[in-house]
Amino acid sequence: MVHAGLAYLATADATAMGADTLARGLHLLEQATSIATAARTSILAAFTAGQGYCADADYSPRAWLINKTRVSKGAAVGYTAWVRRAAEHPEVFAALAAGQMSESYARMICLWTGKLAQECRAMADEILLGAALGGADLRDLAGLAAEILARSQPADPDGKDEVFQDGTVRLETTFDGAGILTGDLSPECTAVVQSVLDSLSAPAGAEDTRSYAQRYHDALHEAMRWLGFCIMMDSSTTHGLTGRKPSSGPVCPRPGETDDAAEPVPTKLERGAAHAAARLAGRCHLHG
Repeated sequence: MVHAGLAYLATADATAMGADTLARGLHLLEQATSIATAARTSILAAFTAGQGYCADADYSPRAWLINKTRVSKGAAVGYTAWVRRAAEHPEVFAALAAGQMSESYARMICLWTGKLAQECRAMADEILLGAALGGADLRDLAGLAAEILARSQPADPDGKDEVFQDGTVRLETTFDGAGILTGDLSPECTAVVQSVLDSLSAPAGAEDTRSYAQRYHDALHEAMRWLGFCIMMDSSTTHGLTGRKPSSGPVCPRPGETDDAAEPVPTKLERGAAHAAARLAGRCHLHG
């Protein structure tokens, strides 16, 4: 029946439906996604506990998912991560299974409260769940989670802030050299990355039809290109191959120009990219 219902919706003429019907359909599909995530998690947890993957000569449930259900590595990681979350955050998982919360909201709550000591997680989950079900948006929940995390930290006798230990970044290469970038950034790293991307992602004019996400992608590409140049210039300076000081920033001669020629006038994008890359390089202590 589930397949039949989804197949009907997939082939139905959505343009013939009214706005109210479409809105209700989207709400119901989001609920179905939450419930389906919970159902998959429960089945996968039992499959993992019984080592069902061994029957197909796979060494882990993640490998079995990749080989037998033909999902990407990133998808398999996401599925198995929910098995762990369900065990560590039962109240959040129950709300997900009931269709009371979207998968993305539930995942973020688990991510935030997962940074707490085990004895504090249940209460934090309860607080954030109550706020989410009461209508709080993700920004409100993030602020509340930050306050909970700050209050749960033990006092530091030396007066120093605890160092963020859970920062992770994963880059998965997919088809034809493309990739999927995911991560869990510290507040300091988030601030730096956001500052760089914001400074480089402004629309290039009325003719710029790129979406916000596409402009962020292009900004990341530009920032990394300039940062790579900074690293190269720093390496050359360190080995005495150029006369520039590391602090002088990137200089990109135009084709055919030499170091003795007049410096080219950088474009606005180049100036912004160079400034962002220099700031990022400084934060990463590339020059010292």
